[in-house]
Amino acid sequence: MTASLFDLPLGLGDAALLADVLLDVCGAPPKPITDDQRNRAVSRLGGVSFNGMRPHLASLERDPVHPAACYVCVDGVDDQPLLVRAAPATTPSSGLFPKAILIGRTHIGSREVVLNAIPFGLGDRERIVAFSEQVNKAYQPKQAGSRPVIEVRSTAPAEHFPLVFASFRRMLKSSGLNQAAFGVSEGQDPAEFYFATVWSAIRAGWREGYALRGPAPLTIPGLKRRPFESDPAVVARVVDIPGGASAREIADLME
Repeated sequence: MTASLFDLPLGLGDAALLADVLLDVCGAPPKPITDDQRNRAVSRLGGVSFNGMRPHLASLERDPVHPAACYVCVDGVDDQPLLVRAAPATTPSSGLFPKAILIGRTHIGSREVVLNAIPFGLGDRERIVAFSEQVNKAYQPKQAGSRPVIEVRSTAPAEHFPLVFASFRRMLKSSGLNQAAFGVSEGQDPAEFYFATVWSAIRAGWREGYALRGPAPLTIPGLKRRPFESDPAVVARVVDIPGGASAREIADLME
């Protein structure tokens, strides 16, 4: 069933404001989108007031099949987590994310664009896998190797890990060291933990790599590889984030 105008998870006006900037700053395909381009999008949208939408511009990626189109994570109506796909009207629909919700077709300047929304919450595991394996593999966990890591654990990873990635980004900028690692807490479902972590990395735009510590050699349905390692070479320290921790408390724990 096609959603009616009143059921749409995102307003056409918000999506069009976003697409106007995204399709402009992304540049000519098929070159990968750079952090400089993402930062330009942040700068240009800094003064824009959206009506019921919050974009996560660090997540901006080009469609690998139809590179004239791009994706970005947003929170839509009632904070529903979504992927927005903005594309010229001549671009075919996405084969990676079928059954996308049509937000609308509109003209932006001389361009006619098509705007779609794709549900992208924690329960949308097939879409999380598709994004991390086909849109950009940089969001997948990696082996720590010999680098020292800070292992972060939380019983509410979807709530806390986007803030943790922000702390890891500050550390990376100040020290040049990537110490990102996450561990499964006792009694935590490894599959739920895995998808919450990858989902958080995508929304945070963290492409620098991170390790996962858990019950190796566990396999997760839908994945072609084993995501966890049982013994990174060096764990500099372990950070346990308590339930209900605020952004300030998480930043203090990470320092």
